[in-house]
Amino acid sequence: MNMRTVLGLGVAGWLCAGVVAQAQLTGLPIGTDAAPGHFEEMSAGGHIVIGENFNLFGGRFSYRLYDQIKLFGDVGLADPDRGDMGYGLQAGALYSLPPIPEIPFDVALRGTLGYASLDQRFGGRKFSISITGINVGGLGSYRIDDMFAVYGYLGLAINRFSGSGGVSSTETDPAIGVGGQVDLTPQIALFGEIMHIDDAWFGLGGRFNF
Repeated sequence: MNMRTVLGLGVAGWLCAGVVAQAQLTGLPIGTDAAPGHFEEMSAGGHIVIGENFNLFGGRFSYRLYDQIKLFGDVGLADPDRGDMGYGLQAGALYSLPPIPEIPFDVALRGTLGYASLDQRFGGRKFSISITGINVGGLGSYRIDDMFAVYGYLGLAINRFSGSGGVSSTETDPAIGVGGQVDLTPQIALFGEIMHIDDAWFGLGGRFNF
């Protein structure tokens, strides 16, 4: 193994470690409350998530399989500060628990599986990085009135980063955040949120309910 190969593997490992430490992609954004909906309800929307080293741009389609179970899928772009824009895919489910008389808010369980592929640049060279992750946790929301709702999320983000030369790293971090939703009409909703998964992430978006 020559020195150039050793150096390349070392840089790829450093990049993977830096990405793990500073950019968790899986599960974002939350973008909804925990309340149950109506069978066969569908929605589509778009979002942007701004992070310290990455920005994420995507669209989401969701389908209400049952009143308490919503499935959703995302497709989008991951834009790193030091590198070329790549793509990202995500699938997830939200299960709204039956109402609990003792508490005044809705509770749901949420899980996602995501994948992203992008290129990072270092020293004039390009390194390919793939990211696979799982995010699982609990979502609680409170309906203030017909127009406004607030929500909070607590969970775990498990991400595996693989770089050029077979270098890989895995990290598990707590995911915690708060957000708010504004229902402008029965069909149109907007949301904003702040999440912390190793770093702070700021999300904005909207959706249209069919």
